[in-house]
Amino acid sequence: MSINLANLFGFFRFHKEPEHAQVKAIQLLQTMQWSKLCWDKSWEDIIEIDSLLPKTSEKYPIKLEDNEYYAEEGKAYILWLPPHSELNGWWDKRPSEILKSYVLEGTLSNPSSNYEKREYFFDFQILERKRLMDFFFEALETKVSPLYEIGQIDGSSKPQWQEAKSLQKFNLGDYLYLTGVESETYLELILSSKNNRLCVHYSAFLPMSSNYETMITKYYLNYEEQKLIENVIGKATYMKDDSIKALESNQIYGAEYW
Repeated sequence: MSINLANLFGFFRFHKEPEHAQVKAIQLLQTMQWSKLCWDKSWEDIIEIDSLLPKTSEKYPIKLEDNEYYAEEGKAYILWLPPHSELNGWWDKRPSEILKSYVLEGTLSNPSSNYEKREYFFDFQILERKRLMDFFFEALETKVSPLYEIGQIDGSSKPQWQEAKSLQKFNLGDYLYLTGVESETYLELILSSKNNRLCVHYSAFLPMSSNYETMITKYYLNYEEQKLIENVIGKATYMKDDSIKALESNQIYGAEYW
């Protein structure tokens, strides 16, 4: 049987996987405690954000925990949170600080580690900084779901959000912050809705004793996923947050506790 090579090449050209199915999420590192570089100032009552934010073109010595799976030399994106949220989580009293969180883009170099303390050390040269929610527009649409699955005894799996407890939510204008806990794992999503379809822009999987995975993405939930997350949203309680009151856009409150 003869094969027409032109037709064969044409088949692969027109039947290749769509580009949005190949797109990967932007992985973030988030265990660097930037507040440790300006500890006293991080506890002041009201702080100008620029006085805390790491500066572009500067190089900083940083420390990451060993559950940062994506920590390696080269290009990196690191999440910067206001001190209270950095030390306690967005879910602790101040989810509005998501609006004043940033992504720092730069280069990691000079790696070293402390095996006993489970820590990684790098130099981080900052090339650019951008508000987290502005950075959402950097992500291309993907078909790779950011929802994590739990393996079952019978070999099947189910979404981790299905078993999540302590569900909370907070409105962020056009976005919704959703958080919960499954076993010893904190879960976070930031979503938007377009034409009645939910889109995930931020997803964090933060287990106590395993690898973190924090990502910026652009993923529209499929039918089953949307039903699940809508159910989770319906069960979640609204978070109260008055911390944004009486503050200018360039100000934050300092940390209250750790």
